[in-house]
Amino acid sequence: MREMARGIDTKPHLEWLDGVESVAVRPNTPHGVAAMQMLKLLDRQGGEFGQAMPELHVRLSDNTVLLPDVAFYRNDALLSVPRDERLIPAIPAEVLVEVRSPNDRPGFREEKIRRYLAWGTPLVFDVDPPARTIVVHTVAGVRRLTQDDTFADPLVPWLTFDVSEVFDRLDRLGL
Repeated sequence: MREMARGIDTKPHLEWLDGVESVAVRPNTPHGVAAMQMLKLLDRQGGEFGQAMPELHVRLSDNTVLLPDVAFYRNDALLSVPRDERLIPAIPAEVLVEVRSPNDRPGFREEKIRRYLAWGTPLVFDVDPPARTIVVHTVAGVRRLTQDDTFADPLVPWLTFDVSEVFDRLDRLGL
C-alpha cells in the first residue's frame, strides 16, 4: 500500500482500514467549522513546539492509512523521521481529532479511534457538532464534555480550552 497515492493526493480522499478502501466522509458546514476551531485551538496553544494539520493522512500500518480531521504533532517527533516519511506520518500523533458528520459510516469512526489509541496516540477528540459535545478518548478511559465544560488533561498539559469555544461560531451561524 505504500505506493498508493490515489485518494491521498487527489479527491475524493480515501482511507484504508486493514486494506479495505473507503471514501473519506464529506464534511458539511458544522463539520468544517468545528474542525477549523479545533485546528486553531491546537495551533494557538501548541504552535511554538508543534504543528496542527487538517486532513493529514496517517499510516498506522502497511494496510491501514486513515484521515483524521486534525492531527497535532510535536516538531521534534516529525523531525525524528526521514523527510519523505513526514508526508504521511507512520508515528503516532500527540492529538487526533475526528468530527462527526451526518454521513458517518456506522462503527467506522469508533474503530478509527480505537486504532489511533492502540497505535500510540495518547488523546483523541470525538467532536459532535449537533450535540455540542466532545468525547475525549485516552487509553485510561472516555469522558464526555459539554459546552459548559473546560478541557484539561495531564496527557497534554499545554492544552486547555472551554468546549464552548469549539462551537461558538456554529451558534453565531444558527447551525
